[in-house]
Amino acid sequence: MTAPPPRLGEHLDEHARPCARHAPASLESILALATVGSRASGFNHDIASKLQGLMMALDEISELAEGLDAANRESVARATEGAQACLKDVLTILNTNRAMTKPAMRAPVALSDLTARAGERVYVTLQGSLPELDVSVSAPTMIHALSLLFDIAGGPGRGRTIPVDVTRTPTHVSLALAVAATAVPNPEPLALASFVLARDGGSLHCANDGQRLVIELPIAN
Repeated sequence: MTAPPPRLGEHLDEHARPCARHAPASLESILALATVGSRASGFNHDIASKLQGLMMALDEISELAEGLDAANRESVARATEGAQACLKDVLTILNTNRAMTKPAMRAPVALSDLTARAGERVYVTLQGSLPELDVSVSAPTMIHALSLLFDIAGGPGRGRTIPVDVTRTPTHVSLALAVAATAVPNPEPLALASFVLARDGGSLHCANDGQRLVIELPIAN
């Protein structure tokens, strides 16, 4: 059974009580993050406008290059191709960020895809077999929440592998992440991830004296 949502700044232990192993996030720190987040929509809009102008400028440069001699035309083409590739990457990052600012809408998404995309964001791979099923979540924010938890469980560094045990009930699937001995859980990421999970009908629990993070996600009907 899904636990009641934790209070602001808290996450739960394996008994669905406020976790005593880690300090709750302070209201001040959460509001500081919220202040940054409140600028996200306007920032995304401003950046999108500038990127559109940049795309048009690159197209114009490509057209002007047609009038150059072969050697210079090739040099300009290489430069614009490199710029366009970077621009494409920036647009992908921007679109990911813009999706997070939209109202949360739960929809079926493959569990394996959800965890893979979260892991890619923080250079983490889950070690364990995942069932082939869909979960019902708001993917943009859930990917971010899972990436926060994967980053905590994996400890410092990149290219990390996290052992995971999976259990399921008729309504939920649980991922038990083994927390690295070098991990230093920060209260803010735990609180934010706990909020997102609870909002989407899941939960987060610290278990085994903080040696595991148990993520529960609702299975899509």
